[in-house]
Amino acid sequence: MQTRRELLRSCARGGALLALGGIVVRLASRSFDQTCIRVRPCGGCPQFGGCKLPKAQAQRPPAKPNA
Repeated sequence: MQTRRELLRSCARGGALLALGGIVVRLASRSFDQTCIRVRPCGGCPQFGGCKLPKAQAQRPPAKPNA
């Protein structure tokens, strides 16, 4: 039989694990998301440098040739 303290501790541990799992799933799903929900232009977006969406790639200057 569990004491009240053990019950509360296990509930808190389970809740923390669920929250951590939700954060991991959210971060993992960001890399697969192909839609932009930002309202502001791409240049002001903090993810602009690494964004692979066509809209952001079109706004970047073309790469300079190495020759």
